[in-house]
Amino acid sequence: MTQLNDAGSIEIFDTRAYSFKLRLDTSGFDAYTRQGLVEDVKVPKIVEFLNLADATKDPARCTPFGFLEPMDMNYFGMGRSENLHFAIQATHAFRDAEDRYPADNEADLAKVVELAKGFNNKNKEDGIVSVEEIDEDIIKKVAAYSSCSITSMCAMFGGFVAQEIVKFTGKYMPLKQWAYYDVFESLPAGPANREPMNCRYDDQIKIYGREVQEKLGNAKTFMIGAGALGCEYAKAFALMGLACGESGSVTVTDNDNIEVSNLNRQFLFR
Repeated sequence: MTQLNDAGSIEIFDTRAYSFKLRLDTSGFDAYTRQGLVEDVKVPKIVEFLNLADATKDPARCTPFGFLEPMDMNYFGMGRSENLHFAIQATHAFRDAEDRYPADNEADLAKVVELAKGFNNKNKEDGIVSVEEIDEDIIKKVAAYSSCSITSMCAMFGGFVAQEIVKFTGKYMPLKQWAYYDVFESLPAGPANREPMNCRYDDQIKIYGREVQEKLGNAKTFMIGAGALGCEYAKAFALMGLACGESGSVTVTDNDNIEVSNLNRQFLFR
């Protein structure tokens, strides 16, 4: 198909082991006979991002797909991401005004709810991302625990950040969406004693209560393998207080030998 010789770079798709298709109208070309030489050319793609202020105001403009919705959309329903977005905005606005994060009390939570409603109403006027009515329960939960940092959530978002740093090398396409994630369903169903104990686990206690922390501390855990994942688990166990109580224990088994090449990822060994 000699017309391809001067066609320049052509996008391909449906790539298989021994074949691919051209994203090109070849109906006016001569018939393809056999073989031919093909050079694989990776064409750079310019990716543009909004500045943070504009992206925060209207996150749906960041990409044709809008928000990266929370997991299990059928369960949570539409509007979840929007409410989480307004909750974060309102919490930051409270922090800027009061020079502190909101406490878990009615006065502070009510202020954050009003701020969230203000952001939503302004967006309605501007015809951008908004919801019919603010979900006050979501706003209050985000505000109540906004000063807390817990290991499990840090580990998950740390994975996101690490992946995006790898993408900075240019090999993969970076995220262009806002990602919100909540695990409100893990909160205690009834009342809990959230009084801090002036210890490493206070943020976890503020969210889940002393009763949950005590159960974690007295857990008995058997972990098979102390490699890259095992080291991460062991660190997370300590930071969460798992088995760190009087009757708790972690038993670890691993029949492998440690090689120098392991040490970049198995950070508990020297």
